[in-house]
Formats: sequence, C-alpha cells, structure tokens
Amino acid sequence: MLTPTFNKTITVLNKLSAKDSATGKDVWYQTVLTECSFMGDVVRNATGNTVGVGNAYVCRIPKNENYLPYSEWRNNRDGHFTLNVGDYVFLGTLAETEIPTPNTIQSIYQAHKDTAFVIKAFSNNTGTIPALEHYRVDGV
Repeated sequence: MLTPTFNKTITVLNKLSAKDSATGKDVWYQTVLTECSFMGDVVRNATGNTVGVGNAYVCRIPKNENYLPYSEWRNNRDGHFTLNVGDYVFLGTLAETEIPTPNTIQSIYQAHKDTAFVIKAFSNNTGTIPALEHYRVDGV
C-alpha cells in the first residue's frame, strides 16, 4: 500500500473495441483491483447565467505487473488489464448478475453512477520513486 488512502477495492471494465474483436462487436472485460485510492469531488462551472454542477473522480492504482497499454492488452488480455479513455471504473465490486455487454454497460453504469466514472484521462506515474509508483485515471 502506498499510503493509508490506498485502501479501496475497485472494478475496472475494459472495452475491447469492435475493430479489435474477433466477433466484430465491443467486448467488456472485468478486473478487480485492491489497495487503490478513489476520490470524488463536486465540480461547479459557471458560464454567463448558467451554472453546471457535476461529479469528477480521481482513482490511483498502484503499479501492477498485470497492467498493459491497450496496444499490447488487445492481443494479450488473459490475466491483464488496461486503463483506456472510455473504460469504466467502479468503487467496489459488481454483483455477479451485472455482466457487462454492449447492451448492459449503460444500465450497470447508471446503477452505480454515484460511485463510478468513465475514464477521461490516464497518467502512467511509474518509473519514479518505487514507493510512489501508480497509474492515475480521472473521469466523470
């Protein structure tokens, strides 16, 4: 564990794009990771007379030998995960009945929207101080 804040379990849903899939359809792969940091914050944006309010999330995942960039993961998924823009992160684990498919992914996300997000940005913070190496994903 990096620091005491790395005490959460998360579930990552990785999308194998239809163009990379043998079926020609998007396929979702699920990975449960422990000892992660998961934080949410309220974001406010004012433009003229319009105020927008929403949630933004940051999740930090300790360096993991099973992580692969998408370009490698798409051909070597067994036992591996990736962190790609458009993938989903959930706090905790999904129920056994929540099986991600192209037809169910949105309903699963909506059921957990208070503690889940779509990855919008990824940073690989490895190759630095060994005790602090991690991957960072940001999303909404």
